Amino acid sequence: MRILLVNDDGINFKGIRALQTVFEKNHEVILVAPLEERSGFSHSVTIFSPISYKKLHNEKEEYAVSGTPADCVKLAILHILKNRKPDLIISGINSGPNLGGDCMYSGTVGAACEGVFLGIPSIAVSLGFWTQKDPAYQQAADFIKCNLGTLYSIVKKHIGQVLLNINYPVSGYNGVVFTKTGINSYDDFFDFIEEEKGVVKMQLKGETIMHKQDITDCDVAYMKKGYATITPLMLDKTHHELLAQYKQDKEIEFI
Repeated sequence: MRILLVNDDGINFKGIRALQTVFEKNHEVILVAPLEERSGFSHSVTIFSPISYKKLHNEKEEYAVSGTPADCVKLAILHILKNRKPDLIISGINSGPNLGGDCMYSGTVGAACEGVFLGIPSIAVSLGFWTQKDPAYQQAADFIKCNLGTLYSIVKKHIGQVLLNINYPVSGYNGVVFTKTGINSYDDFFDFIEEEKGVVKMQLKGETIMHKQDITDCDVAYMKKGYATITPLMLDKTHHELLAQYKQDKEIEFI
């Protein structure tokens, strides 16, 4: 299988390298990833300015890109691998969770979304808790390797529509659960840095996840219990039930 690896933490980050290690022996593996960290870039692509890329090794296919995670996927599919499209895109392994509302901001998820948009089966993989410990990335990579056939069959069946968002627990693995995204938020605030000539510089801070505790059947809740969570995410953001309702509502008028 030809596997394209991308991420948002940078091409030399241990998460993407763990995936490379477990797959390169039995699969054709290509890395196309940001040169530097691009976390929080969601599905953004560079439109009005050029991007650049560089091949890092002669013996392996590794390309460092100046753009966003989604740029990396688009560049790979439309240019670098134009005549040999990958069978699968794996985005990650991210250095922290992409649970609940994190999916809106995540460059890891955004890269997988771009893959689905371009017609390639895609998976996003993250660690359920923040850590820099190498064994955690290796465990998550091994989990993807062991379940590659099943995961690939799911995304291939729903090609062009669905990606799988996977979060793997750092410790206390208790199994796997398919579940929905939860409701979580951060205690975000802006910290003042300096003001110079009327320009105010601020830094967004806040890392504590606050979860709505009465929602128990979701990725956030299951992750806290030590489960690897798998959530199918759709590109189609249409609320079809409301669409059908308002199409039939004769009392609604617009001028």
